[in-house]
Amino acid sequence: MSNKTNRFNVRQLSCFLLVPLLLAGGAIQAADSSRITANTDIKPVVTLSADESRAVSLAAGRILLHTDRARQAIANKDKKTALAEINKGLTLVKVIEHALPKYEVTTEIKSGDVVYNTKEEVSDSYVPVFDEQYIEDVVAPVVRAKRKSHAASRMKQWKHTGKKAKKTSPPMAEAFSMWRRSSMKLNVALAADALALAKEELDSDKTDAADAALAVLQSEGVIFEFDEVELPLLEAADNLKLAELQIGEGNVAAARATLKVASDDLKRYEQITGESRAKDVRELHHKIDKLIDAMEDREHSGELTKAGQEIESYWRHVVKWFK
Repeated sequence: MSNKTNRFNVRQLSCFLLVPLLLAGGAIQAADSSRITANTDIKPVVTLSADESRAVSLAAGRILLHTDRARQAIANKDKKTALAEINKGLTLVKVIEHALPKYEVTTEIKSGDVVYNTKEEVSDSYVPVFDEQYIEDVVAPVVRAKRKSHAASRMKQWKHTGKKAKKTSPPMAEAFSMWRRSSMKLNVALAADALALAKEELDSDKTDAADAALAVLQSEGVIFEFDEVELPLLEAADNLKLAELQIGEGNVAAARATLKVASDDLKRYEQITGESRAKDVRELHHKIDKLIDAMEDREHSGELTKAGQEIESYWRHVVKWFK
């Protein structure tokens, strides 16, 4: 690991308090000095090389991999395997915690003669998840856990208020297009606590509680990040995957309607992307529009299968455009 000596300061603006003084002429005077000042100095102590960062991210991905395997083992009533998977996750947590970048933070807050000083060493809480080798095994279980958590929250609100919760869109992470994107971050501290609790509960044969702890890791300990500029592209990919599923169910009318929405999403994306990309986007939504018209007469299972394959190819094309 390398040490860096460069540093940067974050100085909060001083607050000036205007104190009304009733003088002979009724004038108002402003204080001529700062009543309170705050200074924070952050100095990197330990940083990571590109290869080290990749190793940390890979370890984060494998924590999620072992978490899902532990949940599967619990579902199969295989306590021994579940504990083994949890222990592997805990080992990886220790590896990451030992390697995380560290910063020395010095803070001074002063008001008059009263001065507060502190110096502490901190590290990052979230680390990117490297999932290129484990896309389905790492991302998909997290997506399912977030979906289940979202549904449970709505059900809880319904039971608490007696009224059905207003239907809202699930987290953006639930979009199918997110499954192919390396935009996940793992809360290492939460992962450590969740895995430790799961192990404790499992040792006490409280399998439901252990599974609940692991579910929290998946649903609350992972966040997805995406560029808002890509939102139309994200929605297009999601709708293409939905249309593919609808075709598989033989629901041609619904698939055509969903494809129309996907085409509109791509037309929006065409307007905000660069000119070199816009040409390819335009060609793709033209293909989708042609497929929508051609699908009107497709009722034979073989034709529907071909349509489904075409839609999947469009989906893969869109996913490749994510940054």
